[in-house]
Formats: sequence, structure tokens, C-alpha cells
Amino acid sequence: MEKSPNILAVDTATESCSASCLTDDHVHQRSAMDPQGHSRLLLPMIEEVLREAGISKNALDAVAYDAGPGSFTGIRIGAGVAQGIALALNKPMLAISSLMILAEGIRDQIKSSDRIVAAIDARMEQVYWGCLESDADASGGWRWLEEPRVSNPESLREYVSDCVGVGSGWDRYASVFQADTDCVWHAGAFPQAGCGARIASRLLNQGAKGEWREAAPAYIRNDVTN
Repeated sequence: MEKSPNILAVDTATESCSASCLTDDHVHQRSAMDPQGHSRLLLPMIEEVLREAGISKNALDAVAYDAGPGSFTGIRIGAGVAQGIALALNKPMLAISSLMILAEGIRDQIKSSDRIVAAIDARMEQVYWGCLESDADASGGWRWLEEPRVSNPESLREYVSDCVGVGSGWDRYASVFQADTDCVWHAGAFPQAGCGARIASRLLNQGAKGEWREAAPAYIRNDVTN
């Protein structure tokens, strides 16, 4: 049986701020909706989840963070905190896609064959999105059918037929996405650190090394200043 690693994960890529500690296959998590409070909330959340899990930072096997796409400022906050901890402890650091984390959040509510279209409101009348399906052999347990990108909402119409939707892009543009078809989508969903921790656990068990130099944010576009 695969060992369940101890993983600290942080997620600050969207309006939601969260931290989690995965230990013995159980997720301890703190989360809050506070778009302006990530830098203030994150460190106390980390201390709380580690205390609740009953482990010290030295007992961690890896640190993971939401690498986006999402808020440029938010991603930098999470990346900076994760990198600081990983470097201080000399632990692996893993960058996880926000879109994959959204898909992971509804894994228990879908069929294994479902296509997931995860979409995040990118402001400026655009969305960050990608299409995935569950695949135990793929990196992190998810296979990309459409790689993450930024598009106008109308561009998603050709991809959403028979899919399951999730993310703030759906909350805002579901009627645009579904102009030609109806599909199931999950409202009010934001990436959560606990889901990132579960993906990171799979990556470690698949042999990922988590070199911090390779843990690059996925901004997708460089002109996002929110």
C-alpha cells in the first residue's frame, strides 16, 4: 500500500484563501473568503492546521501551492509562503494547477468517465479554463484534454457539451457557455488547499521530486494585475 505522505498545501489563487495539512490520508483545513486578506490569513491558518494534525513542520514530506491560473497577486502570496517553508525545511515543493484542484473538488460527485470543464473568472470579460478527466495513470490523477488557457467566454461553447462544469467562470458565464447546450455544473466552487494536497500526494507517490526551482506559477497572461 502506498505511504500517505504528510503534505502542507496553501491556496491563494482566487478569492478563497485556504491552508491544509494532509496526514494519514486525512485533510485538516482552514478556509476563508477574503480576497484582500490572503497575506494576513495564510500564516495563522498554516499554524492551525499543523497543530490540529499534530505534526511539526519538520515532519512534512512536501509543500504544495496553487500555481494558478488565477489572481496574479494571490498566486505570488501563496508561492512566496510555500517557497519560504520548503526552502527553510529543505522539502520538496509542488505547483498544482488551480483548474485541476477545482476538478479534484468534485471528484466524488462525478463518474470516472466525465469530462470536467473547470473555468475561473479572469476579469476583463475572459476566463481561465481547461478540460480534464480522471485518470489514475496521469500526473496527479488527472489527464488534460484541453490545456489551461485564457479565452473569451464564447470560446467555451464548443467544449462544454456533455461536460461537468466547475469554477467561478461558470458562476458568471454559465448562460454564455451553454448557449447551444445544457450541462451539469457546480455553483460556488473555489479551489481549496485540501484538494491540492491530495493531488500533491499522488504526484509524490508517482515519483515527482518537487524541485522548488521547477515550481513555476501558471499566470497564463502577464497583464493581470488584480
